[in-house]
Amino acid sequence: MLISDKAERDRRSREKVMTLLMFLKQETYSDFSVLKFLFEFKSDRPLYRLLAKVEKLGLIQKHVHSSRAGKISIWGITQEGLAAVILEVDNIFPPRFEPSKLKGWTLDHHLDNQLVHLTLSKKGCTDWINGDRNTFLTQFKVKHRPDGVITLPNGKRIAIETERSLKTKARYQQIIASHLKARTENLWFYVFYIVPDEQKKRALMLLFDNIKYVVENGQHVVLEAKHRGVFRFYTQGELLRINLANQT
Repeated sequence: MLISDKAERDRRSREKVMTLLMFLKQETYSDFSVLKFLFEFKSDRPLYRLLAKVEKLGLIQKHVHSSRAGKISIWGITQEGLAAVILEVDNIFPPRFEPSKLKGWTLDHHLDNQLVHLTLSKKGCTDWINGDRNTFLTQFKVKHRPDGVITLPNGKRIAIETERSLKTKARYQQIIASHLKARTENLWFYVFYIVPDEQKKRALMLLFDNIKYVVENGQHVVLEAKHRGVFRFYTQGELLRINLANQT
């Protein structure tokens, strides 16, 4: 709907700029499809206009990343962009976007994780913390860092594992042990594994089923139903449809 009042248009424009910068403050960079999902734009044009405007202000920069899979446009936050959204509660200056440090395998995983973050946020989850940020490291002392943590609408914190490629059985044993220790210490209640498709979900669940014990303090701990109930597996499509009220 066209807004005729100039003051209201300017207010909404500033609000969108701040939403973009606050998201990139946390995520460092993103691509067009994720940012379109963030704003829930119905068409591409409003987002292109917004990105061009903020880039012209020097608050973000565009980078075209090339890989074997092709080219992808990325928008990342600059030092000036970070300075515009630093808050009094911030005690660590977030990292700025550095295209030279971008790698294909981390890029895909980073974007997947953003979609998970946004999907859960739009379902009422709050307090997302990326697992690779100092904020996480200072708050949670764990052997294995998940991709993020977020709080469900019912107040329970969960860990997020955005799994694009599968790890070895031995590595999952270590990860399970770390998560179960975190659960015992009430750092988080559940672990959501989010995978691209049903085939990857089937394979991951089989791997977990084949793990009969973990090692904790040098002792074998046999995995029982109460342990396995901590871990929940979803495809990206299922996450869009999930009813979080059922996560008790």
